[in-house]
Amino acid sequence: MFDVAVVGLGPGGSSAAYSASREGLSVVAFDRRREIGVPIQCGEYLPQEHSFDEILPNARRLDLLKGFPREIIRVKTSGVVLYSPGGRAYRDRFDGYIIDRSEFDKWLVSLAVDEGSDIRIESSVYRVEWRDDRYRVYVSSPEGKYSVDARVLILACGASSPLNEMVGLERETDDYNLTPVIQMMYSGADVDEDSIELYTGNDYCPGAYAWIFPRGDGFANVGLGIRRPYLPKDRDWSLRDYLRHFVKHHPIASEKLKRARPVSVVGGLVPVGPPLRSVGRNVLLVGDAANHVIASVGAGIPTSVIGGLLAGEAASKYLGGDASLDIYEEMWRREFGDALETGYKIRRAIDVMTRSDKIMERGLRLFGERHLSEFIRARMSSATRFMSWVGRIAKTL
Repeated sequence: MFDVAVVGLGPGGSSAAYSASREGLSVVAFDRRREIGVPIQCGEYLPQEHSFDEILPNARRLDLLKGFPREIIRVKTSGVVLYSPGGRAYRDRFDGYIIDRSEFDKWLVSLAVDEGSDIRIESSVYRVEWRDDRYRVYVSSPEGKYSVDARVLILACGASSPLNEMVGLERETDDYNLTPVIQMMYSGADVDEDSIELYTGNDYCPGAYAWIFPRGDGFANVGLGIRRPYLPKDRDWSLRDYLRHFVKHHPIASEKLKRARPVSVVGGLVPVGPPLRSVGRNVLLVGDAANHVIASVGAGIPTSVIGGLLAGEAASKYLGGDASLDIYEEMWRREFGDALETGYKIRRAIDVMTRSDKIMERGLRLFGERHLSEFIRARMSSATRFMSWVGRIAKTL
């Protein structure tokens, strides 16, 4: 029997396995993929070290986010450009990195291995059961089916996982709080490597935004996400259709990508709802499984890594008899809970703006120049004024 079983080895699960093993616990961790970090399922963007003070001022577990190997950095960026539906550019200074996410994930797993974690790839957890004061974890692998027992279970298995319900916790099922996304890596892109770019407009990405993130040497991650309630009923398009339309016909993006060709494509599901209850009977939720994403900007790597570290610490305190597992929820709320709550409130207000390109255009003209910086950083002061204005607009719709 193990002290801890971790399901999912993205940034959250890998960090949890590393943290729990470092605390002296016996850890087994499962991932269904054949290769850690592949396929890449995000824009690969991280804030630079000093930028964490701006977006997560209360976070203290930042060592892994600041100390990863420098060779996995692909591009250093110093700005964010947000394009309105009419093509007006709003710019803000924010220092970040485009990293190689697959190498970042592998590095995190290597830390867990070095601390003694038993890592098992190509291993799908299809059922978990509570019995005899422990979890029985049922696994399917190329070698066959088997089970292991663990005293604490950490679920880091992505958005809306059915495993959440197996342990008596909620999984996100509201289509307004789940964003299906598609992303292609393009070669031959003519993009500014100093900035990441976000694009709005209901003809290209209704209810959300599209993005172009430079990856260096003419490569770029290009993607978009659209929640199902925002898909027009008179346009029977898939996400791939919308992305193709954006790349070929957006007046600004198409110029940057006219010679580019896709070299890979991935899809995924990003939670953009409020954080879920993250503690159950001997179980903790980490990362997307707990809706630990700053919903206004779709940022989830930093909160997943911090949450994973905290989950490992909480499991150690619990098994050592020093605290209940509820301490985990207290810990993550203290470190990044404000950013999650504020990001969700901003996302709700943005939902109203995206009903109409005219409203979006007007809102950005009124707030974009002065308050874009605070929106990116999910700060409440500007968000309160923004939501008040949007509320008044909503009454006229």
